[in-house]
Amino acid sequence: MSAEFAGALRERVTIEQPSLTRDSLGGRVRGWTYDGAAWARVTPLIPAGPIAGDALSALPRWQVTLRKREGIGPGSRLVWRGRFLMVRTGISDPETPGRLVLTCEEMR
Repeated sequence: MSAEFAGALRERVTIEQPSLTRDSLGGRVRGWTYDGAAWARVTPLIPAGPIAGDALSALPRWQVTLRKREGIGPGSRLVWRGRFLMVRTGISDPETPGRLVLTCEEMR
């Protein structure tokens, strides 16, 4: 890791994974399980246009860059500054194998 990359990771995020539990009546309840914390760089994304094939959404989108870690992907959730960010995509560039770049959408 270069000092330049390490210095850019200034935000602390909590990583959570989806979990299913049973309630008192035997029904399934979706929850979140703590899966660690990491230093990250969080930057806002400009909304994608209709050419990108995404449905238009009013929810803010974020790009989160962190050190590569197994187990983070679509369906994972990050907690950052009291905001919940749902991971939509994750890219690991072969030229920078130590970095993981996530595209997240804020949940409300």
